[in-house]
Amino acid sequence: MEILKAIPLIFFISKTWLQLVPKEKIIYVRMSSGSKVSVDEGVDPEGSSSSLTSVKVHRLKGIKDGQYSNPVFKKLSVINGEINRMPREELIAKLGELKLDSRGVTDVLKKRLKTYYREKKLTKAHVPTPKKSLPEFLMVIDFEATCEENNDNYDHEIIEFPVILVCLESKQVVDEFHSYCKPRINPQLSEFCVQLTGITQDKVDSAEEFPKVLRRMEDWMKSHELGAKNKFAVLTDGPWDMSRFMYHQCRQNKITYPRWGGKWINLRKAYSNFYQCRRTKLNDMLENLGMTFEGHLHSGLDDSRNIARIAIRLAEDGCELKVNEYLHYDRNENAFKSKHITPDSPKGSTSEEELNQSMDGLHLTNDGAANETEEVDDLLEYYRIQRS
Repeated sequence: MEILKAIPLIFFISKTWLQLVPKEKIIYVRMSSGSKVSVDEGVDPEGSSSSLTSVKVHRLKGIKDGQYSNPVFKKLSVINGEINRMPREELIAKLGELKLDSRGVTDVLKKRLKTYYREKKLTKAHVPTPKKSLPEFLMVIDFEATCEENNDNYDHEIIEFPVILVCLESKQVVDEFHSYCKPRINPQLSEFCVQLTGITQDKVDSAEEFPKVLRRMEDWMKSHELGAKNKFAVLTDGPWDMSRFMYHQCRQNKITYPRWGGKWINLRKAYSNFYQCRRTKLNDMLENLGMTFEGHLHSGLDDSRNIARIAIRLAEDGCELKVNEYLHYDRNENAFKSKHITPDSPKGSTSEEELNQSMDGLHLTNDGAANETEEVDDLLEYYRIQRS
């Protein structure tokens, strides 16, 4: 029975050593009385009276021998442990001493301080860091669409098209695009929609329809040489702007879904992965970073500006903002298809590089699929939100 109880611990130890041992190295896991577990590397304790289990571990592909053998990593481990034990007051004092931003919840402050020391120590130790293909600019988008209260089957149309252009090198907003769009299916805005978004009937009546606005926006992209000279990525607060609103709007207008919108950065995923916290909403992300919402909530332009502030804060804290969601591309029909990913969805046969280039396959994420129930509930709440 003691041996059976220790089996989960055996697998945990073997997994922990997976990235540290050379290829084909044998780890002997020794279970003595009392279910105490010890590990012997490369030594076959044959003939021992203790109960033994051997685990053959293959080195992960792509991890070089001795990659983390530099003593600086041991120092960083010690520093991280000290930071984890720091009370909030001490974290704030240390960040202030280093002239770093001391706003945010405790977990954010710890991550900020760890990133600072990691960059400093690796640079001082001349440890090379791999060059990664990251965007130079972010196009932050947050659409507003027609809606009715308590009507989940409503045919939504985009009525506000804002884009905030962020330079990741300077970590500043460099330009904005903004336009309202005239809806065709439901040209009269509901009272709920007006109160929620702040968009009045006269604003959409005098606006151009979506196809013309999209063309003007793409001309604006060309003026900044986005996709030509300058590498960029779309960033949104959740998956819905591109996979639902943009996708269905293009279908309604019978126009081709733009290739630049086939992949994007889901800010909620990037935020939760970097700060190691649960996925949360825009206002909560701002509050956790020690910021407050600026402007009118559910104004597309103001929402986009605040999303951009969070993205800049993430970049300043050392987060590598990279694409984490894709839209399925059907080669047979030469068109994008809106599909939601579940944990059981097939990954396809294309490599990540091919996926980035051709959009061929389902949109995949490094951290696994999104929680479907959570995202659906959030979307429904978007249309049921209480007036504030």
